[in-house]
Amino acid sequence: MSAASCDLHVHSKYSKESGRWILRALKAPESFTPPELIYELAKKRGMDFVTITDINTIDGCLSISHLPDTFMSEEIRTFLPGRRVALHILVFDLTSEQHEEMIPLRDSFPALQEYLTDQQLSHSLAHPFYFPGTDLTPEEFKMVISNVDLVESLNGGRSRDENISVIPIVRSIRKDPEFNGFTGGSDDHCGRFMGLTYTEVKDANNLKEYLHGVRNGKGIPKGENGSAIRSAYSVYSIAYSFYRDRLTSKKIPTIATLAADRFFRPSISSDEPTVWHKADFLFHQLIKKARKTGESDFETIFADQLIEIGKDLNLRSGSPELEAEGIDERTFEILNRLSNSLLKHYSSLLIKRVSDGRLLDALEAFTALIPVVLLNIPYPLAYLNRKKGREAVETVSAELCPEIFNNLRDPSKRVWFTDTIDDINGVSRTIQKYSRLAIDTGRKMAVIASQSRPLSFPGWVVNFPPLREFPVPDYESKLLSIPPFLEVLRFVEEEGFGMMYISTPGPVGFAALGISRLLGIPAAGIYHTDYPRHVNHIVQDGKMGELAGSAAAWFYNSVDIVLVPSIFYMNDLEAMGIPRERMELFPRGTDCDLFSPVWRRSDEFVSKYGGNPGSIRFVYAGRVSREKDLDILAEAFLKAKESLHSLELYILGDGPYLGELVNELSGRGCYFCGELHGEDLSIAYASGDIFVFPSSTDTFGNSVLEAQASGLPAIVSNRGGPQEIIQHGETGLVFESHNPESLAEAILMIASNEELLQSMSAKAREMAMSRTWEKAFNELWNISPMVLRS
Repeated sequence: MSAASCDLHVHSKYSKESGRWILRALKAPESFTPPELIYELAKKRGMDFVTITDINTIDGCLSISHLPDTFMSEEIRTFLPGRRVALHILVFDLTSEQHEEMIPLRDSFPALQEYLTDQQLSHSLAHPFYFPGTDLTPEEFKMVISNVDLVESLNGGRSRDENISVIPIVRSIRKDPEFNGFTGGSDDHCGRFMGLTYTEVKDANNLKEYLHGVRNGKGIPKGENGSAIRSAYSVYSIAYSFYRDRLTSKKIPTIATLAADRFFRPSISSDEPTVWHKADFLFHQLIKKARKTGESDFETIFADQLIEIGKDLNLRSGSPELEAEGIDERTFEILNRLSNSLLKHYSSLLIKRVSDGRLLDALEAFTALIPVVLLNIPYPLAYLNRKKGREAVETVSAELCPEIFNNLRDPSKRVWFTDTIDDINGVSRTIQKYSRLAIDTGRKMAVIASQSRPLSFPGWVVNFPPLREFPVPDYESKLLSIPPFLEVLRFVEEEGFGMMYISTPGPVGFAALGISRLLGIPAAGIYHTDYPRHVNHIVQDGKMGELAGSAAAWFYNSVDIVLVPSIFYMNDLEAMGIPRERMELFPRGTDCDLFSPVWRRSDEFVSKYGGNPGSIRFVYAGRVSREKDLDILAEAFLKAKESLHSLELYILGDGPYLGELVNELSGRGCYFCGELHGEDLSIAYASGDIFVFPSSTDTFGNSVLEAQASGLPAIVSNRGGPQEIIQHGETGLVFESHNPESLAEAILMIASNEELLQSMSAKAREMAMSRTWEKAFNELWNISPMVLRS
């Protein structure tokens, strides 16, 4: 042979105590793979030699020692003195006597290292950036790397980021750019991936030459990196083997258990379904159809899904496409589908029972969601494990290898999460504008949403079909969606984003926050909405407002930085316990071409809605709802109209308060224009004279800036963000919030003074011209992730 290969990191059923927390919690061992299977599969995958590296035991190696081309190895868990930090050292080609002699030395890495050197035993530091328990400090890491013979630079269970960082960092520590003492192995625990990652030695014609080449730095690590999907699969496989008898005692058709066995139990060849299996499947299908409709329990739904999996896999068992797919990828797809089906069912059941007032039954539906969450736990834990490894690389490379540190995360590639994307509100308009600007300026920014209706939206938009949609109370046109968490998590990890923005603390926002913590991506939360005051206005319940405030404080305390539209709300958030140093002003702009005095069509606009050509026109644009303080506007408008009969009010928008407002103001100089878009909205703004925005709960007020760009002075409340858009007495007026008399006075002050109106109009346009979207987007992009918490 011109080159020889061996997988130098494999586990069998003799590895007892697992390093994975979830398997220790289940009291499951490290592996269930029979050593004989490892041998057969390694040979099938082209390995010339076979060894097993069980933790602190050689029993697996002994059980296949009679087979040709095998040698004895072991993965020793040892500890640094003092802090008891665990290291895993792969030792190759040892004897039973040497194994026994090393047992009392395991507690001390220096003592073990001295023995390995004395015995001339070839050894390699396994997964150098992953240490079960406490991580090494940079100084400890340097000491270990300087003392071991070899280092595992390609581990089939660890991420590409970790693996590609090993060689440059090791060479930097050893101050030897030519150092080549590296090994590779699959680190397989489930009997599926051995031989896919391995160490090759060229010009090795026998085992002695191969081992001599490995020891002398001639080993070439080859094969595949690990992934979170693969790591999670290993956990499922081991857990399934551990619990198989208990699971299959349920009334599940044998074709379904055969499917599970094919997926999770290691074997050389999969058993194909027999005629009996297929008949058994059809029988269970008939039973399923005959079952009475109604609410099913968890086990019934779970069994039904396993039947479908059995149908999908076993009745198509000859499909070459199916066989070509990776087992870990297929498992992810099927478990994701299973989990989504269960989540859809129980979330629908939960919402239905709550709406029916069956709270105790709703609690039962909620508790039924717990096993669904537990079913998915291996995937988030696998991603969290990847985060730990990447953080270890960052800690070491920041000091020793800055070029590696700088390439681990691309801060210029960003992702924006939102629960509202094509609705008619300031949040959606801001995201749409920034998404388009990202494309126009060549920046990489994805927008992630989850809704069932198709999106027509500029930029890189990724819409994940929701598991469930439900309306927001008192805001029936707005739907919140439960996103498919695992799919979103995987997308974000694979794309390698360096920073994320979270627009809303809804289901999509909370999913984003969880992904940020799991992957270690810095997150900027945007405080678009005054949730406590909005809830108070909607439900008229102070306790609910307090609850909303506590929830908002928790959410925004959990992100790395909070982007706040105004200083007013920075003060609010600081009072809620969010440190001021973690806040930045959120830059916003407007389109000064779309919103401009050139769109003024007064006669046409007034005629369209039945107004009077000689009137002084006030315009309101926004959602027609009680939290916008439109009851205050109605009272103030009627009061001002008593003094100045030529006043008219045009309401642009729709919402739950429209009916009450129509009853109060219709026929009294108020005209309802509905929702307007594009040029119609531009004409409506520019054809007015003065903009009025009474809301005391808006964090910014896009419509105020749009009106100012259209040349309208604005009257706004002294609570909230809009007051910071205008210059009081120059581009508009600020009135005392919730005070109709104060608002009426402001209305009359501008309406009755033509010279003041014209002066404010010109200054409003001039001010708006300095706040373009392009300028705001550049300011946002320059808020560097480096200012965020680590």
